[in-house]
Amino acid sequence: MNATTRGLLIFAGVVAFLAACAFITFVFLPSQGSGATLPVIVVPGEPYDDKVNFLGIPGMATTNTWVATLLATAIVYIVAFLAWRTSKGWTNEVPGRFQAIIELLGEFVYGQVKNFAGTVALARNWLFPLAASIFFFLLVANWMKLLPGVETIGLMHCAGGSYPEYGFSITAGHPAKSSLFGNQLNITEPLSSARPATAEDYHTCEEYKEGHIAKPSTDAKHAAAEELREREAALLEELDAQVAAGTLSAEARTAQVQALQLEVTRSVWPNASTYLTADQLDAGVVPYLQVLTPFIRGATTDLNLTLGLALIAFVAIQVFGVAAQGPNYFQKFINLRALGNLGKKPLGAIDFIVGLLEIISELGKIVSLSFRLFGNMFAGGILLAVMSFLVAILLPGIFIGLEVIITTIQAFVFAVLTIVFSAQAMESHHGDEEHHEEAH
Repeated sequence: MNATTRGLLIFAGVVAFLAACAFITFVFLPSQGSGATLPVIVVPGEPYDDKVNFLGIPGMATTNTWVATLLATAIVYIVAFLAWRTSKGWTNEVPGRFQAIIELLGEFVYGQVKNFAGTVALARNWLFPLAASIFFFLLVANWMKLLPGVETIGLMHCAGGSYPEYGFSITAGHPAKSSLFGNQLNITEPLSSARPATAEDYHTCEEYKEGHIAKPSTDAKHAAAEELREREAALLEELDAQVAAGTLSAEARTAQVQALQLEVTRSVWPNASTYLTADQLDAGVVPYLQVLTPFIRGATTDLNLTLGLALIAFVAIQVFGVAAQGPNYFQKFINLRALGNLGKKPLGAIDFIVGLLEIISELGKIVSLSFRLFGNMFAGGILLAVMSFLVAILLPGIFIGLEVIITTIQAFVFAVLTIVFSAQAMESHHGDEEHHEEAH
């Protein structure tokens, strides 16, 4: 077999593979009511139940990102306990595979601390544990969102609701249906977007879920489906003639068909929020718009967590600075010594102004740490959703592999920036040198 023949076979295999992906995405999955759709994206953590607040405090509902944070913390504790037990309290001189991996990661973080902050007791005993804790926690939290079922399995909520206390509203959704795996969104059109939902749709859906709207019988749904097929066939014959004559646009034709579908749907489903086709009526699809609230969502896709970690790192940086330099650390921001020497060094006024600018720079570290992590993690989730929207199978796996790399890098970057900023805070600045020269 020559190179041309092998190349032809490889090319044919690639084409067949892409054709199979297209068939599954655009034909098979929509025929099962499980087509890929543009997701309803919510930035804040989503509460499981807006009627119950955690500890009874307004605005403190139990959210899926909060639960993910607890799970990530628990996993870190479990891994640390297992490592301590396997290593016999870190006294095992011949480490096993698990102990070796943990020690490798720990030595990696310690190497960064030693490179940037040295081996002084403050860096060794305090900065290293902080940086290692941040790194391991973020590594687990970031990887968790890539596991099967995370951000894809959860509770069905009615669309159209507004949650001002949590900073978001849900304005679109899909009809739902029952399946072997529980309730799921019914999506029969490939690459479709969610349908707009209003507050009225939300209240109607809530009435249905609470049992105030009776579910129609199977016979009633089948009868409505047959009626819709007959009336739709007659209407399409009439509308197609008008379209051919140029007296009706394709958009108007679609609108009239959907209006008929909504009329028949509401004959068996009172105040239905959306229209159903005859096949959907037969399949028992529920025409009240709903959305999925995942049980677990990536913890770092919530700005609350990344901002909290950034504040912890910011406070720790100031503590390390004071611990290393004492009260003289604050001369970096308010340079009183430069003001006191204005008679001898008038240019010291510039040092004083630069110190005030350092305050802005220091506060900027909070923004830098929190938004860098949040932006990368949230964008990664959107990327995976978009890839699943375009090609439902196989292709997202490539981007999941890339996300493993990116999430690891982001955990490393946050930990290293904490180390670097802390090391800078522990270093003496030029004002100390001037002070020592004057004292000498």
